[in-house]
This record gives sequence, structure tokens and C-alpha cells, in this order.
Amino acid sequence: MELYRACYRSKIKWDNMRLPLPDEIDKTLLRIRRINRRAGVTGALLLVDQHIIQVLEGYTGPVLDTVYCVMNDPRLHDIEGIIHEPADYRMFPNSLMFFRDLTDGIAASRHAALRPLLDHPGEVSRDEAYLALSHFAKELREGRMTNDMLMI
Repeated sequence: MELYRACYRSKIKWDNMRLPLPDEIDKTLLRIRRINRRAGVTGALLLVDQHIIQVLEGYTGPVLDTVYCVMNDPRLHDIEGIIHEPADYRMFPNSLMFFRDLTDGIAASRHAALRPLLDHPGEVSRDEAYLALSHFAKELREGRMTNDMLMI
């Protein structure tokens, strides 16, 4: 079966949030990870200003099913695809849903690849998305290698 990658950005509809943002994130990530475990989907979710950017990876059917669910989430609007294409590999192979909150701007000020996410989150290009996602994928790989060396 062929791997597929989908990445989208959307604006957050704050008036449809039922809980304070940290609680909403925790509840949502718990649900996403449970669903992704069953579906064989991996990926990352980035919170940036008034937007989220999410990448989903896995077999085509489950990834597109997940995108369909996202499109029907009342907490999101102005959903726009950035990447929709077959993938040779998973960028986040062991992450049911990696999450990073970039709203404080600190990470973006330290890493040029993340700067477009803050400068123009509503207009992030395919190449800019890949650069930012690759930054986090590399960070996860390096952490895994350290854990393997320490036998954690």
C-alpha cells in the first residue's frame, strides 16, 4: 500500500472552544492519538498564533478519512490544503500526533525554518511547511537516537 501525506492549515474558531485552550488541546490530542493508533496515522500538529498547521501520514484511505473529519470540526474554519501527495516515507513514524505550541515565538526566533509560521501562518507555502516539519522530525529522530544510546 502507498503512503500518503496531507498537510493543511486552518484558523481556530475561538467561540466554538468549550474548554480553556490548554484543556482543549489535551483533550483533542488524547482523542487524535487514540483514533490515529487504530487508523495507523502519524503526524504533527503545530499551534501558531490564530492557526493550526497539521500534517497527517499513513495509508491513503485513513489519511483522507482523517482530513474529512478535520473539515467537519466546528472549532476550525478557513481550512486550506498545503500538501496532498504520495509519500516515500513518514516524517513522524513513531508519533501518533507530535504537538508543539509556537505561540510564544521563541522557537521561531531561534530557528529560521520556523519563521514563516509566525510571519505569515495563513499563507505558509508547501516548501515552508516542509522546512518547518523537517525541523521537528529531525528533533524527534535525534531524541530517539539519544534514548537508544542511553537504552531508555
